[in-house]
Amino acid sequence: MTDQTTTTVGNVTSTTIASLTNGSSYTFKVAAVNAVGTGAASAASAAVVPRVTLFEQGTPATVNVADSGSVVLGMKFQTSTVGKIRGIRFYKSVGNTGTHVIALWSSTGTLLSSATVTGETASGWQEASFASPIAIAANTTYVAGYLAPKGHYSATSNGFAAATKVTPLTGLANSTSPNGLYTYSGSLVFPTSTFNASNYFVDVMFTP
Repeated sequence: MTDQTTTTVGNVTSTTIASLTNGSSYTFKVAAVNAVGTGAASAASAAVVPRVTLFEQGTPATVNVADSGSVVLGMKFQTSTVGKIRGIRFYKSVGNTGTHVIALWSSTGTLLSSATVTGETASGWQEASFASPIAIAANTTYVAGYLAPKGHYSATSNGFAAATKVTPLTGLANSTSPNGLYTYSGSLVFPTSTFNASNYFVDVMFTP
């Protein structure tokens, strides 16, 4: 594997590495650089595989919908290749509080996996992994979702008026299959309702 060097400036604890290949395994080392020179590199990290997501750094048109009802929000998606769903991402406002639970279902509502979210930030994108990645089939519809027990979710109206595609993932267009899903519930249930093809900024973390 070819070595690649990325340099960050200032007191930072994270960075984004570009130009990685999905499905390939990578390890990382860290070294400090100052006026004297470059220090000794750390031991190599555990191997990781880059993920694919649909929305990555996208932001909703309405960050905080003024609705305090407990609701499960979700979206339908497919992949053109077999792979695994490592976990679920969702965008939250400062008002979207309480204990969030993520889930992955089949298109008919069979629960494939769920997990309670921990270590959240006050707002923005949140991520949680399943205990084990879930294998999914190609060209098959699945539903990703999460429970927002205090409401105040994020949304973009007509966000699924057209399909959202980031190879190999596709968030289905509302005209293909009603998308932008929700169901009001105090507990985790399969979301089935739709409104204005809204995108509630639920996302998946996919690896080939």
